Amino acid sequence: MKKALKDEGIDSGVVLGGVGMLRKPPDAFYKGGGVYEPLPVEGEVELCALNGNIASVDGEPFIHVHATLGRADGSAVAGHFAGGKVHMTAEVAITAVGSKMTRVLDSKTGLKSLRFE
Repeated sequence: MKKALKDEGIDSGVVLGGVGMLRKPPDAFYKGGGVYEPLPVEGEVELCALNGNIASVDGEPFIHVHATLGRADGSAVAGHFAGGKVHMTAEVAITAVGSKMTRVLDSKTGLKSLRFE
């Protein structure tokens, strides 16, 4: 996705949504203190919802998205989304925004906080 963003010249944007089907996508739940707990997602899953934003960190696109993934048994898992391989198809809607968005390390939280220029 970063290559597509660079090719299109998008360094600040909003991920409006996404649907499709993925294989073994990494997903995690943020526990605080910089710790992410992995969520077990095995096999093929439906990408039911995807949303987040795109900002710059050190001149590179930084993608922060959350996803809801549906399993074959009808259960779902949701959390921070870190990618995955497309199983059949994946459709993601992104819109660029006029304001420059960057992420800067926040000493209080230890997270890269979103800033608008």
